[in-house]
Amino acid sequence: MVVSDESKAGSATLTGLGEERSQRGIGTLTEPLVEGFKIDAKRVKEMEDVVKSLAPLQFLDIIETKDQIILINIERRDINRMPYLFSIIYLNSKSIEFVYSYIPDVSPKKRRLTVIRFFLNVLTLLESVYFINHSQLYQMIDGMMSRLFEYTSSSYDEIFSKYDALKEEVDRLRKMNKELVESNENLSKVNMGLKDQINDLSARIKELETYSDDVLITKIQNWLMEHQYEINIADFAKVHKVSEARAEQILNKMIREGYLSLRE
Repeated sequence: MVVSDESKAGSATLTGLGEERSQRGIGTLTEPLVEGFKIDAKRVKEMEDVVKSLAPLQFLDIIETKDQIILINIERRDINRMPYLFSIIYLNSKSIEFVYSYIPDVSPKKRRLTVIRFFLNVLTLLESVYFINHSQLYQMIDGMMSRLFEYTSSSYDEIFSKYDALKEEVDRLRKMNKELVESNENLSKVNMGLKDQINDLSARIKELETYSDDVLITKIQNWLMEHQYEINIADFAKVHKVSEARAEQILNKMIREGYLSLRE
Protein backbone atom coordinates (compact mmCIF):
# COMPACT_ATOMS: atom_id res chain seq x y z
CA MET A 1 0.00 0.00 0.00
CA VAL A 2 1.40 3.41 -0.98
CA VAL A 3 0.36 6.37 1.16
CA SER A 4 0.60 9.95 -0.09
CA ASP A 5 2.67 12.74 1.48
CA GLU A 6 -0.27 13.78 3.71
CA SER A 7 0.46 10.74 5.91
CA LYS A 8 3.86 12.08 6.95
CA ALA A 9 2.58 12.79 10.46
CA GLY A 10 1.62 9.16 10.79
CA SER A 11 5.15 8.07 9.96
CA ALA A 12 6.54 10.27 12.73
CA THR A 13 4.25 8.55 15.20
CA LEU A 14 5.51 5.14 14.18
CA THR A 15 9.15 6.25 14.31
CA GLY A 16 9.01 6.96 18.04
CA LEU A 17 6.65 4.13 18.75
CA GLY A 18 9.07 1.71 20.38
CA GLU A 19 10.38 4.18 22.96
CA GLU A 20 6.91 5.51 23.79
CA ARG A 21 5.41 2.05 24.27
CA SER A 22 8.40 0.90 26.34
CA GLN A 23 7.91 3.78 28.76
CA ARG A 24 4.22 3.28 29.47
CA GLY A 25 4.00 -0.52 29.23
CA ILE A 26 1.52 -2.67 27.33
CA GLY A 27 -0.94 -4.42 29.60
CA THR A 28 0.46 -7.65 30.94
CA LEU A 29 2.86 -8.09 27.99
CA THR A 30 6.58 -7.75 28.42
CA GLU A 31 7.55 -4.29 27.23
CA PRO A 32 9.35 -4.41 23.86
CA LEU A 33 12.72 -2.78 23.32
CA VAL A 34 13.97 -1.10 20.15
CA GLU A 35 17.25 -1.49 18.29
CA GLY A 36 18.44 -0.30 14.92
CA PHE A 37 21.30 0.50 12.57
CA LYS A 38 22.05 2.62 9.50
CA ILE A 39 24.20 2.00 6.43
CA ASP A 40 25.41 4.34 3.70
CA ALA A 41 23.43 3.89 0.48
CA LYS A 42 22.93 6.38 -2.36
CA ARG A 43 19.63 6.47 -4.23
CA VAL A 44 20.47 6.41 -7.95
CA LYS A 45 16.97 6.54 -9.41
CA GLU A 46 13.75 8.40 -8.83
CA MET A 47 11.57 7.67 -5.82
CA GLU A 48 8.81 6.28 -8.04
CA ASP A 49 11.31 3.74 -9.36
CA VAL A 50 12.16 2.76 -5.79
CA VAL A 51 8.48 2.23 -5.00
CA LYS A 52 8.05 0.10 -8.14
CA SER A 53 11.02 -2.07 -7.13
CA LEU A 54 9.26 -2.81 -3.84
CA ALA A 55 6.11 -4.12 -5.55
CA PRO A 56 6.67 -7.75 -4.34
CA LEU A 57 6.36 -6.60 -0.73
CA GLN A 58 2.57 -6.40 -0.70
CA PHE A 59 2.39 -7.06 3.04
CA LEU A 60 4.21 -3.80 3.90
CA ASP A 61 2.78 -0.34 4.42
CA ILE A 62 4.76 2.07 2.26
CA ILE A 63 4.72 5.76 3.18
CA GLU A 64 6.12 8.15 0.60
CA THR A 65 7.15 11.66 1.77
CA LYS A 66 8.92 14.49 -0.03
CA ASP A 67 12.41 12.95 0.18
CA GLN A 68 11.97 9.67 2.00
CA ILE A 69 10.26 6.30 1.63
CA ILE A 70 9.26 4.44 4.78
CA LEU A 71 8.53 0.71 4.87
CA ILE A 72 6.49 -0.42 7.86
CA ASN A 73 6.12 -4.08 8.74
CA ILE A 74 3.77 -4.63 11.70
CA GLU A 75 4.10 -8.24 12.78
CA ARG A 76 2.06 -8.23 15.98
CA ARG A 77 -0.25 -5.86 17.82
CA ASP A 78 -1.17 -5.65 21.50
CA ILE A 79 -4.66 -5.88 23.00
CA ASN A 80 -5.21 -2.18 22.20
CA ARG A 81 -4.33 -2.81 18.54
CA MET A 82 -1.12 -0.83 18.89
CA PRO A 83 2.02 -2.10 17.07
CA TYR A 84 4.00 -4.40 19.38
CA LEU A 85 6.47 -6.31 17.21
CA PHE A 86 7.41 -4.29 14.17
CA SER A 87 10.23 -3.24 11.88
CA ILE A 88 10.65 0.03 9.99
CA ILE A 89 12.98 0.78 7.08
CA TYR A 90 13.75 4.40 6.19
CA LEU A 91 14.94 4.79 2.60
CA ASN A 92 16.73 8.14 2.52
CA SER A 93 18.59 9.72 -0.39
CA LYS A 94 22.03 8.83 1.06
CA SER A 95 21.35 6.16 3.66
CA ILE A 96 19.08 3.29 4.68
CA GLU A 97 18.05 3.02 8.30
CA PHE A 98 16.50 -0.05 9.92
CA VAL A 99 14.65 -0.04 13.27
CA TYR A 100 12.95 -3.01 14.91
CA SER A 101 11.38 -4.02 18.21
CA TYR A 102 12.07 -7.17 20.20
CA ILE A 103 11.00 -8.82 23.46
CA PRO A 104 13.88 -9.25 25.97
CA ASP A 105 12.64 -12.52 27.45
CA VAL A 106 11.80 -14.23 24.12
CA SER A 107 15.20 -14.95 22.53
CA PRO A 108 16.41 -11.52 21.34
CA LYS A 109 19.20 -13.27 19.41
CA LYS A 110 16.71 -15.27 17.36
CA ARG A 111 14.77 -12.08 16.72
CA ARG A 112 17.92 -10.39 15.39
CA LEU A 113 18.51 -13.26 12.96
CA THR A 114 14.93 -12.97 11.71
CA VAL A 115 15.06 -9.22 11.11
CA ILE A 116 18.50 -9.37 9.45
CA ARG A 117 17.14 -11.94 7.03
CA PHE A 118 14.16 -9.70 6.29
CA PHE A 119 16.41 -6.66 5.83
CA LEU A 120 18.70 -8.48 3.41
CA ASN A 121 15.70 -9.66 1.36
CA VAL A 122 14.54 -6.05 1.06
CA LEU A 123 18.03 -4.96 -0.03
CA THR A 124 18.01 -7.47 -2.88
CA LEU A 125 15.02 -5.61 -4.32
CA LEU A 126 16.87 -2.29 -4.05
CA GLU A 127 20.04 -3.29 -5.93
CA SER A 128 18.93 -1.53 -9.12
CA VAL A 129 17.81 1.71 -7.45
CA TYR A 130 20.41 2.13 -4.68
CA PHE A 131 24.20 2.06 -4.61
CA ILE A 132 24.80 0.23 -1.33
CA ASN A 133 28.02 0.34 0.68
CA HIS A 134 28.43 -3.42 0.96
CA SER A 135 31.58 -3.31 3.07
CA GLN A 136 29.72 -1.33 5.72
CA LEU A 137 26.81 -3.73 5.44
CA TYR A 138 29.10 -6.73 5.94
CA GLN A 139 30.69 -5.12 9.02
CA MET A 140 27.28 -4.46 10.49
CA ILE A 141 26.17 -8.04 9.89
CA ASP A 142 29.46 -9.37 11.29
CA GLY A 143 28.98 -7.32 14.46
CA MET A 144 25.46 -8.64 14.98
CA MET A 145 26.43 -12.22 14.16
CA SER A 146 29.31 -12.11 16.68
CA ARG A 147 26.72 -11.57 19.38
CA LEU A 148 25.26 -14.95 18.40
CA PHE A 149 28.62 -16.75 18.50
CA GLU A 150 28.24 -17.87 22.10
CA TYR A 151 25.23 -20.01 21.20
CA THR A 152 26.13 -21.13 17.69
CA SER A 153 29.46 -22.46 19.00
CA SER A 154 27.87 -24.31 21.93
CA SER A 155 26.49 -27.82 21.82
CA TYR A 156 22.86 -28.59 22.61
CA ASP A 157 23.87 -30.10 25.96
CA GLU A 158 25.77 -26.94 26.94
CA ILE A 159 22.87 -24.68 25.97
CA PHE A 160 20.34 -26.87 27.77
CA SER A 161 22.57 -27.02 30.84
CA LYS A 162 22.73 -23.21 30.96
CA TYR A 163 18.99 -22.98 30.46
CA ASP A 164 18.25 -25.58 33.14
CA ALA A 165 20.58 -23.88 35.64
CA LEU A 166 19.00 -20.49 34.97
CA LYS A 167 15.50 -21.97 35.27
CA GLU A 168 16.33 -23.50 38.65
CA GLU A 169 17.83 -20.21 39.81
CA VAL A 170 14.70 -18.33 38.72
CA ASP A 171 12.47 -20.84 40.51
CA ARG A 172 14.61 -20.54 43.64
CA LEU A 173 14.49 -16.75 43.57
CA ARG A 174 10.73 -16.78 43.05
CA LYS A 175 10.27 -19.11 46.01
CA MET A 176 12.58 -16.95 48.13
CA ASN A 177 10.69 -13.83 47.09
CA LYS A 178 7.38 -15.44 48.07
CA GLU A 179 8.78 -16.43 51.47
CA LEU A 180 10.18 -12.94 52.01
CA VAL A 181 6.84 -11.36 51.13
CA GLU A 182 5.03 -13.65 53.59
CA SER A 183 7.68 -12.99 56.26
CA ASN A 184 7.39 -9.27 55.68
CA GLU A 185 3.60 -9.44 56.09
CA ASN A 186 3.99 -11.36 59.36
CA LEU A 187 6.60 -8.89 60.63
CA SER A 188 4.28 -6.02 59.75
CA LYS A 189 1.51 -7.60 61.83
CA VAL A 190 3.89 -8.19 64.77
CA ASN A 191 5.19 -4.64 64.44
CA MET A 192 1.66 -3.24 64.58
CA GLY A 193 0.97 -5.32 67.71
CA LEU A 194 4.19 -4.08 69.36
CA LYS A 195 3.32 -0.49 68.51
CA ASP A 196 -0.06 -0.88 70.21
CA GLN A 197 1.63 -2.36 73.30
CA ILE A 198 4.20 0.45 73.38
CA ASN A 199 1.46 3.05 73.11
CA ASP A 200 -0.48 1.42 75.96
CA LEU A 201 2.63 1.22 78.15
CA SER A 202 3.59 4.82 77.36
CA ALA A 203 0.11 5.99 78.32
CA ARG A 204 0.30 3.94 81.53
CA ILE A 205 3.74 5.33 82.43
CA LYS A 206 2.59 8.86 81.75
CA GLU A 207 -0.43 8.28 83.94
CA LEU A 208 1.71 6.92 86.78
CA GLU A 209 4.24 9.75 86.51
CA THR A 210 1.58 12.48 86.48
CA TYR A 211 0.77 13.18 90.12
CA SER A 212 -2.33 15.04 91.25
CA ASP A 213 -1.92 18.27 93.25
CA ASP A 214 -2.84 16.49 96.50
CA VAL A 215 -0.29 13.73 95.93
CA LEU A 216 2.47 16.25 95.14
CA ILE A 217 1.58 18.32 98.22
CA THR A 218 1.97 15.18 100.36
CA LYS A 219 5.31 14.33 98.72
CA ILE A 220 6.61 17.88 99.26
CA GLN A 221 5.55 17.75 102.92
CA ASN A 222 7.38 14.45 103.37
CA TRP A 223 10.45 15.87 101.63
CA LEU A 224 10.49 18.90 103.92
CA MET A 225 10.28 16.77 107.05
CA GLU A 226 13.15 14.59 105.82
CA HIS A 227 15.35 17.58 104.82
CA GLN A 228 14.97 19.99 107.79
CA TYR A 229 12.25 21.94 106.01
CA GLU A 230 14.48 22.85 103.11
CA ILE A 231 13.82 21.92 99.49
CA ASN A 232 15.98 22.00 96.38
CA ILE A 233 13.42 22.12 93.57
CA ALA A 234 15.79 20.56 91.01
CA ASP A 235 16.58 17.58 93.30
CA PHE A 236 12.90 17.07 94.18
CA ALA A 237 11.84 17.19 90.52
CA LYS A 238 14.53 14.68 89.56
CA VAL A 239 13.67 12.20 92.32
CA HIS A 240 9.93 12.33 91.71
CA LYS A 241 10.18 12.62 87.90
CA VAL A 242 8.24 15.83 87.55
CA SER A 243 9.24 19.08 85.90
CA GLU A 244 10.78 21.82 88.00
CA ALA A 245 8.00 24.14 86.85
CA ARG A 246 5.40 21.69 88.17
CA ALA A 247 7.14 21.38 91.54
CA GLU A 248 7.46 25.15 91.82
CA GLN A 249 3.79 25.56 90.95
CA ILE A 250 2.73 23.25 93.80
CA LEU A 251 5.06 25.02 96.25
CA ASN A 252 3.46 28.37 95.40
CA LYS A 253 0.02 26.82 95.85
CA MET A 254 1.00 25.45 99.27
CA ILE A 255 2.23 28.92 100.32
CA ARG A 256 -0.92 30.63 99.06
CA GLU A 257 -3.17 28.14 100.83
CA GLY A 258 -1.23 28.34 104.10
CA TYR A 259 0.41 24.91 104.06
CA LEU A 260 3.84 26.54 104.07
CA SER A 261 5.35 29.86 105.04
CA LEU A 262 8.67 31.35 104.04
CA ARG A 263 11.36 31.88 106.63
CA GLU A 264 12.15 35.51 107.60
